[in-house]
Amino acid sequence: MNKPISAGLIGLGAMGSGMARSLRRAGFPVHVFDVRSDVALAFASEGGTASPTLDALAAASDVVVSVVVNAAQTEAVLFGAGNGEGGCAASMKPGSVFVMCSTVDPAWSEALEARLAAMGISYIDAPISGGAAKAASGEMTMMT
Repeated sequence: MNKPISAGLIGLGAMGSGMARSLRRAGFPVHVFDVRSDVALAFASEGGTASPTLDALAAASDVVVSVVVNAAQTEAVLFGAGNGEGGCAASMKPGSVFVMCSTVDPAWSEALEARLAAMGISYIDAPISGGAAKAASGEMTMMT
């Protein structure tokens, strides 16, 4: 029997929380990370897994979904914020997938795709729309 795909979700705001719960309802093992550890722990109490670091989330996930605000936060999630805390890219397995849900400049997104490809990581640019209610019901729109 095949092992189910493990999903990691970074950013448990209104959209990310709904996405994480929808993934869990669909039967995926879901690991989460949020800078507000209490929010991640609350998700874990409902049946998910709170990852203590981005590295831990990346190592446990086949697909990592980033639901942060912008390119700067995405850069920090992937490669670190320059404050001594590393990002998740270095711990992602070759062949894994990074899904970015932020709206960013297309040229920046293309450069990110090349950077991740050099690490053996596939990239999907997938800004989202639909608000918290659509995210919670699993009916949001992804423009991939």
